[in-house]
Amino acid sequence: MKIITTHQKLEKEFLRLLDKYSNYYWSTAWASSKSKPFLKLVENKDKIKRIVVGIHFYQTHPDFIETFLNVENVKFIKQPQGTFHPKLFLFYNNSTDWEIVLGSANFTNAAFTVNTEVSTIISQKDLNATGFLEKTMIFIEKLWEKGKYFDQTELDNYRIIWKNLKPKRDSLSGNYGANKTKRKNKPFHLASIANMKWETFIENVNNEQYHSLNSRISVLEISRKLFQKSKSFSELNENERKFIAGIPNKLEVEEGVDWGYFGSMKGAGIFKNRIKENDIGISKALDEIPHSGQITKAHYNRFLKHYTKVFSGNYLVTASRLLAMKRPDVFVCLSSKNKSALCKNFGIIQLGLDYERYWPDIILRIYDAEWWLNPHPKNEIERKVSDGRAAFLDALYYEE
Repeated sequence: MKIITTHQKLEKEFLRLLDKYSNYYWSTAWASSKSKPFLKLVENKDKIKRIVVGIHFYQTHPDFIETFLNVENVKFIKQPQGTFHPKLFLFYNNSTDWEIVLGSANFTNAAFTVNTEVSTIISQKDLNATGFLEKTMIFIEKLWEKGKYFDQTELDNYRIIWKNLKPKRDSLSGNYGANKTKRKNKPFHLASIANMKWETFIENVNNEQYHSLNSRISVLEISRKLFQKSKSFSELNENERKFIAGIPNKLEVEEGVDWGYFGSMKGAGIFKNRIKENDIGISKALDEIPHSGQITKAHYNRFLKHYTKVFSGNYLVTASRLLAMKRPDVFVCLSSKNKSALCKNFGIIQLGLDYERYWPDIILRIYDAEWWLNPHPKNEIERKVSDGRAAFLDALYYEE
């Protein structure tokens, strides 16, 4: 009997067993592709006798399903009662020559590379080995009877749902996506912003010492009306565009309403020129963001497709200003005045924060935050704050 406690050793043992034995009887909750054991399994498809794989929570990779789509000795448990969760791997030559891997590890790339797993290898040499073998064979045969095959149409549909649910799986695992640094972000439940209740959020907004709450609300209301009065950003006049963009303008507004609230862009020279020139690419980008309804990564990606054609390099600050004015309930402008404190309180690495990281590191965390999910405005002012609650993060983290 062996105990395996490292993913390196687990990978090594699987590769050994895949070569040594001529019959595979497996049951695993999830499976994925690209690992070395996966590639070895593909080489030895003819050795598969019974493999039963679960797909619960859409954890099994569609590439694994596609690889074995037409292999009659591979089935899938599609809709179990409860969670299909076994991790049992029998490698078999005959009744006196076999080994079983039993433990926490699924047949996934993560199990062989980064996960913390523990598994036991049992062989015919161990005490009560005959009973182990018999019970294993019976168990796998029962699962085999419940298993189903995929066809191409079902696989295509599964792949769509698997892709769409990936952000949810990532957030539940604490991995929001595009962290390209070697340093780890803080678990989100430990970030101060994550569990902040609405009452605390609105109290912090009210206690901001640098800006007027009513004036902040006016900036968002003016921007919303400007967007709603025209079909496209390009149809607005120069001063209207400048107001939304957060650059100096001559738009007639009430006294005390400062266009620079939520991120002043007066120092962004190239950006100011493109706004003044009414670059159509900026308008096309903003047109991809709907006035209401859910905002998805697809909307954001389409925005970036146009915006990055106008500005080469990392213009996240200016992009986030425009996004925050179009949809302040979802986006926050990341400026030099708030970025440091915001990143600290979100528990994320500030270095290298760019277009790619903005969505998973900022927006997806906003979507999971208590104050964002469960606002409870008690009056008209709080309702207006709620309508722009993501943008109001600037009020919490603004540093003069």
